[in-house]
Amino acid sequence: MTGPRGVAHRSVLGALAVAAALAVPVVGPPAGAATTQSGTQSGIRSGRTGTAPPPPAVPHPFGTLSCAPAYGVRLCQGGRQGSADLRVPSFDGVPLDADVALPAKGKGPFPLVVLLHGLGGSKSEFEVTTSKGDGIDDVTLARQGYAVLMYTARGFGESCGTAASRVGTPGCAKGWVRLADQRYEVRDTQYLAGLLVDEGLVKPAIAVSGVSYGAGQSLELAMLKNRMRLPDGRLVPFTSPGRHVAMRVAAVYAVWPWDDLVTALVPNGHLSTAVDTAARADRVPAGVMKQSWDTLLYGVTEEYDVAPPGVDPQSDLRGWFHRISAGEPYTAGEAEALRTLQEYKSAIGVPMPKGGPAPTAIQSGWTDTLFPVSEAEHYVARVEAAGYRTPMLAMFDDVGHGWAQNKPAGVDLNNVMADHFLSSVMLAHHRWSGTRVVAVPQTCPATAPSGRPLSGPTLASLAPHRLVLGGKGRQVVTSSGGDPAVAAALDPAYSSALCDPMPAPGGKGEPGTATYDRSVGRRGVTMIGAAQVAARVRITGRYPEVVGRLWDVSPDGTRQIVAMGVYRPSLPLGERTGQAAGTKGTATATQQVWFELTPNDYRFAAGHTVQLELVGSSAPYFRKSNGTFRLAVTDLTASLPTTTSTGG
Repeated sequence: MTGPRGVAHRSVLGALAVAAALAVPVVGPPAGAATTQSGTQSGIRSGRTGTAPPPPAVPHPFGTLSCAPAYGVRLCQGGRQGSADLRVPSFDGVPLDADVALPAKGKGPFPLVVLLHGLGGSKSEFEVTTSKGDGIDDVTLARQGYAVLMYTARGFGESCGTAASRVGTPGCAKGWVRLADQRYEVRDTQYLAGLLVDEGLVKPAIAVSGVSYGAGQSLELAMLKNRMRLPDGRLVPFTSPGRHVAMRVAAVYAVWPWDDLVTALVPNGHLSTAVDTAARADRVPAGVMKQSWDTLLYGVTEEYDVAPPGVDPQSDLRGWFHRISAGEPYTAGEAEALRTLQEYKSAIGVPMPKGGPAPTAIQSGWTDTLFPVSEAEHYVARVEAAGYRTPMLAMFDDVGHGWAQNKPAGVDLNNVMADHFLSSVMLAHHRWSGTRVVAVPQTCPATAPSGRPLSGPTLASLAPHRLVLGGKGRQVVTSSGGDPAVAAALDPAYSSALCDPMPAPGGKGEPGTATYDRSVGRRGVTMIGAAQVAARVRITGRYPEVVGRLWDVSPDGTRQIVAMGVYRPSLPLGERTGQAAGTKGTATATQQVWFELTPNDYRFAAGHTVQLELVGSSAPYFRKSNGTFRLAVTDLTASLPTTTSTGG
């Protein structure tokens, strides 16, 4: 859950794309939105608020850091330096390892950008020594006029994450990882920013950017906007800790984020990118563990400070991991863990603020199998369903967690667009009107240049047509079906199946699976978005799951993976979750199912075949069910959004 290091530069592709993709009017704030960079904003009607002091003649961020010229800016370094401990106690006393970068000249107050690292990372993730003008890093942003705050999240690195950092430090007694909790990690960001406001060093309207673990927190901060969440769960106005200056999050750039940590780690397939889905639908029934990803992420986290067993039920990472890893049947304990992940550790759990969330830029990868584009799409759908025209920029391409290829040109383009977005909101005090989506196609091989970007107001506007395949006939999916070697090759956490074609099975496909084919003809077809699958299914057995795999089958007898998705039926035997211990192996039920695969921007070449394959297991990506089941599938229709008409 960490991001690419180093400084990106403006590529030829980026320059051309920005000219086209960002050709949207820069207008004033929408009606009802906050408009000033001062300490007042809409939405706060309770609590006393004060004013920030004049900027200090000589800056000493947090009262202890000294600033020195470095790399064309002023770098103010904290942390443990020899016998000096310059860590900053947070609101609850946990010491945080923080650095600040300032413009080379000026007293401020400066606009502030907070940069949040990925899982297992540290404050140094965004610290560089050179800049080419449009990177999301301390030197580039400070040269543009920002103050930049970088700190290591609680429980990691020098913020109580290592044994050495905890020695002689009482504040570390409860400094364990809370997994991006709004009441702790997210409040840490708000608290540190508030301290800088109290010192007169920065303005009370702040920007936040983060990668992966930091990106999930960034979306939470965007949704909180001018509110804070206390340990007891209450929402209160976001004010600085000393002078009680009213604050707000004015802009966010989230790189590879989750909107709902439940559907990102234990998806049940009930999330829709087409419409706003109720949060509860994403966790009832309990989903299917992304086994390889969850195991990898837990392994990274366990190297640092996690809560001892039984001490913190709402951050019991060890207990949660081992119970979910054990699989079905799930109990009330697992249900409560999923509820906590969703309510306190996901943007979806934050009540919509008045006027909508902070202006938000999101970059997600078509080929990101951990936090896919669907996470960003659901965030956008929720805002639009609430009737708000919050300025949003959504950038979708082949950059992210595995399988993503992370081509340099794609990273360059994202940085150019994000820099434009942040400067429009934070420096020029302008706002974008509504949502802008920029889609860059996946291309193969890895050495091929990135595809030509398309831009529109929504993802659906880029692909207004449909390619439909399926069949009414009965096909059977079994819990033991599928080729384990194929499933292993598709494991995204430890291998890359992208641009690595596999032999296509002959005859009727892999045993115990259902397959549906359609040729794309002589013109080929480009899909942009999520394939939607609807079918009637008769279920026999316990703990069923079904994995959808979309393939591009070539005339040469090979096939390339395009997208995947998992679905957990909400029955059988009329049970609410279908995961109860008492479910019998002979239980039967019939239901209509509907689910989506992860979105992609992919070109099926002329003469190729689109193939949908349904399997009962694709372990170790998705955990294999503890049950034995049989799914009889009839009346299946799969619909792919395409850029051109395909005649059906």
